[in-house]
Amino acid sequence: MPEHLKEAGYPGQIEIEGTRSPVTYKLNARKDNDGAYHVAVSLTAPRDWLLKQGFRNEATLVRVGGVQMPVHFEETLNVADNISVTLQADDAVISTMDELKKKFPELRAN
Repeated sequence: MPEHLKEAGYPGQIEIEGTRSPVTYKLNARKDNDGAYHVAVSLTAPRDWLLKQGFRNEATLVRVGGVQMPVHFEETLNVADNISVTLQADDAVISTMDELKKKFPELRAN
């Protein structure tokens, strides 16, 4: 059974076409039975703001410390979607705790 390590929200920014806006992103870290660490990253953003910036399905999340990572919406965003939409990064799979803490320094604190 996978071991849940941490789930928490952090302040960051979403960047689309050079325009940034504050967001809170969520990290969910777990250790699987095979010993690998998996980290899921997601954020929720207002649909109308995203569309106004020209967003269709990809943006950049600027995490704590300025680390940038791509986030995406599963389909092409349009006005028929929910007023708030969830964007996700591809899950990170990491082999050691040291590498996990290096790639995701947010997880070091408590």
